[in-house]
Amino acid sequence: MTPEQLLIIFLLIRFLHHFGEAFLSKINFRYYSQTGRQKEAGAALGISDEEMKKSFSYSRDQYRFHRVSGWINLIVFLIFVAAGGLGFFEQSARAVSGGIGGGSIVTGLLFFAFLGIGNIFLSTPFDYYHTFVIEEKHGFNRQTPKGFWLDRLKELILGSVLGGILLGILLFIMESAGNSWWYIAWLTIFGFSLLTAWIYPTLLAPIFNKFSPVEEGELKDELFALAKKVEFQAESISIMDASTRSTHGNAYFTGVFGKKKIVLFDNLVKTLQPKEIVAVLAHELGHFKLHHVRWGLIRSFFTTGFMFYLFFLLMHETSFYHALHLSGVSSYGALVVFSCWLAPLGFLFKPLGSLLSRRNEFAADAFAKKVLPGEKDLCQALLKLRQHSQSMPISHPIFSAFYHS
Repeated sequence: MTPEQLLIIFLLIRFLHHFGEAFLSKINFRYYSQTGRQKEAGAALGISDEEMKKSFSYSRDQYRFHRVSGWINLIVFLIFVAAGGLGFFEQSARAVSGGIGGGSIVTGLLFFAFLGIGNIFLSTPFDYYHTFVIEEKHGFNRQTPKGFWLDRLKELILGSVLGGILLGILLFIMESAGNSWWYIAWLTIFGFSLLTAWIYPTLLAPIFNKFSPVEEGELKDELFALAKKVEFQAESISIMDASTRSTHGNAYFTGVFGKKKIVLFDNLVKTLQPKEIVAVLAHELGHFKLHHVRWGLIRSFFTTGFMFYLFFLLMHETSFYHALHLSGVSSYGALVVFSCWLAPLGFLFKPLGSLLSRRNEFAADAFAKKVLPGEKDLCQALLKLRQHSQSMPISHPIFSAFYHS
């Protein structure tokens, strides 16, 4: 098969991938737009007509935004690839690298830097619009323009440092480890992800948010009592200033080794009663006690290994590189080319991932009901969270199968 034919097939696959996602979103929008279904859901969940209208308005604006931004991103991507954008970035990276006496690893780092800069220029206007128009319109945004740009700067610096280190190590392994590179890279990537999860609570999270200990009182006592009851080694319980960016609320726990940290969004504390907060945390701790996190890591471990093995098998198929206008086989080219080709597979396997996730969520709910005195507090907490997020409690069954985790 010629590179030109491969390019056409690639562009067609990416178009069909996006078309499938857009089609599912469209049938879902039409499904929950029906007034009869809205009234039925409102009656079942105790949602007033006014609240349902707010939810519909927010969901409609989200749908329209993602529809427009999705198609624009797709068109830009297809034109970029078809016109030889990857080849242009590769040539530019080689020119800069040669000018400073760098080798192929430096070329690869520059190549990804150019791609990253291009992505920033494309995605940032949409992110800004979503934050200060969509979220602002519906009362969710609490972030200032200064905070928005400061967050983007922090993300850029952090991503450049951590991503640059990881990418440099990965490219070095691919070029120096011979045929063994794929499993060495596999173990390296997985080890790096564990390290990141370990340092996240103490080093990374405080870069973006402020954390303060939960105040003495009923809430703290009940949270620690719950942690003790389910044998969760809670080192601390903190409140995060999530309200500086959004009104959405949540709770989570962090920590890979040893004692764990429990984190509550300040929005959650302001919105729910203490017993309802305990119920939400009971659900989150259900994931821990039922080993959902552990099994997720195991699945991620083998999935990552499988992907790297595929890279290894196909790495020297030069037609894949030429189809995307790259000069030939290279370590950095392999990462880009096969990531582009394999991305649509994620869409095909998405229903399976969502099915596993839903099973875990229902199991965590069941766990919370088991350890709590009753289910009323959990039900009330979930209904309040739905209200404050204005999420639409209706979805097309096929859309739900794909996306609802």
